[in-house]
Amino acid sequence: MSALQWILVLLGWFSLFVFVLGTAYKAVKYYIMPLNLRWEVYPVPHETKEKRHYGGSYMEEVDWVKKPRHTSLIGEITEMGSEILFLKKIWKYNSYNIWPFSLAMHWGIYLLFFWIFLLMAGIVLETDVIYKTTGIIGIAAFILGTFGCLMLIIRRITNKELNLYTEPVEYFNLSLLLSIFITGIISWFIDPSFLYSRRYIKGIITFNLPPILPVVVLNFILFEAFLIYMPFSKYLHFVAKYFNFHQSLWDDAFKVKDSEIDKRIIKQLSYNIKWAGPHVVPDKSWLEESQLAVLEEKKGETK
Repeated sequence: MSALQWILVLLGWFSLFVFVLGTAYKAVKYYIMPLNLRWEVYPVPHETKEKRHYGGSYMEEVDWVKKPRHTSLIGEITEMGSEILFLKKIWKYNSYNIWPFSLAMHWGIYLLFFWIFLLMAGIVLETDVIYKTTGIIGIAAFILGTFGCLMLIIRRITNKELNLYTEPVEYFNLSLLLSIFITGIISWFIDPSFLYSRRYIKGIITFNLPPILPVVVLNFILFEAFLIYMPFSKYLHFVAKYFNFHQSLWDDAFKVKDSEIDKRIIKQLSYNIKWAGPHVVPDKSWLEESQLAVLEEKKGETK
């Protein structure tokens, strides 16, 4: 192979390693971060079906602390599934009319990764079913992704209020994805069977990359750049959401004395506050701040 082909092979493996290791590093970092404030917002999906219906809690029961706690894994899976597959919260709070475009972009990403998987499967299972499915999934990913990214960019530019909340990095993120989807469409026009895309994946895996169409190479270089960039960008929200849901939004567990959580809370109460505000005194611990707040409340009651 030529020097350029070796660079492409090494870039392919490098992007995969950075994506896996970077994502793992960020997940561990999220896990060991200080505990967030619990939201205490009901209904909680892991409650029983009866309590989810009206936003109830296990703490409503008499002597609940003495009873075994029953939780619903199905409830959590259903709630997370509706968010991942249908962007439930964006649809519910769709004030800027971006839900259909965001849904198209997300499904474009989902199908893009599935398309990569099918390309690898086609290397081993050389069947017409795999080849046809790869073609359908690939073009669906590229069309949906192009439509979603392009419309989100236009929406952010043309909506004055939304434009105020859009930083330059948002346009960069959408443009990077859009470039992947557009080059994917072009490569499909030139190579409807995705033969060269399959050869590229096989060449990366076997360290023996044959000559490939330039647009196909560009499509994969952009995808590999996306893999490298993802763990260090807001695209990693697919990992952050787990911690946000389980440790903030859905966490209603009873704190047991001397438990691991109890020890972490005691440790965090000793942290000093380094910022100022009308309701805080700088350089005092969170525990001291809370005690001062209680004293102020009592003073207010006696007046």
